[in-house]
Amino acid sequence: MNEVLARDPWNREAYLSMLRYLSPEEAGSRIQVLEFVDALCARMPANAPCAATELTSQVLQYHAVLARGGIEALVARNHWSHGAAAQALDRAAHTWVQPAFFRHAAALADLNLLAYALTAADRWQEARPVFEALRGTVTGWPWHTGGDPLTESEQAQSRAAA
Repeated sequence: MNEVLARDPWNREAYLSMLRYLSPEEAGSRIQVLEFVDALCARMPANAPCAATELTSQVLQYHAVLARGGIEALVARNHWSHGAAAQALDRAAHTWVQPAFFRHAAALADLNLLAYALTAADRWQEARPVFEALRGTVTGWPWHTGGDPLTESEQAQSRAAA
């Protein structure tokens, strides 16, 4: 992390790579992910290019629960109502959609992440303005977990609009 800070303190791709590396699926643990995200969020501007790191960590954890299958996957949506996940989603939902909040190249990817997380959490009404801000732009991740990203996003958008 010190090397990233020295080169580019808000490098989106570097932080997302570190997040995946620290995950239990690679070389780390859930505790390491939490410590990393807490340290980053404590000093990061809310609209920095790496702002999605916190919500990305929650989506990755949610996907890990879904991948386990069984009863855990059936109640996976409860992930979004507890502690850090709920707080991360609340912060993003209240700020990211504001006009010109994000000014980095991956802003639409961040908004796709937010739309996905809000729909996974059954927060359909809050997802509506996010879909409006996206104006039809869909990213592969995280929508691909349910199948075809475009189909998944369109179905979620339709449900949010209803």
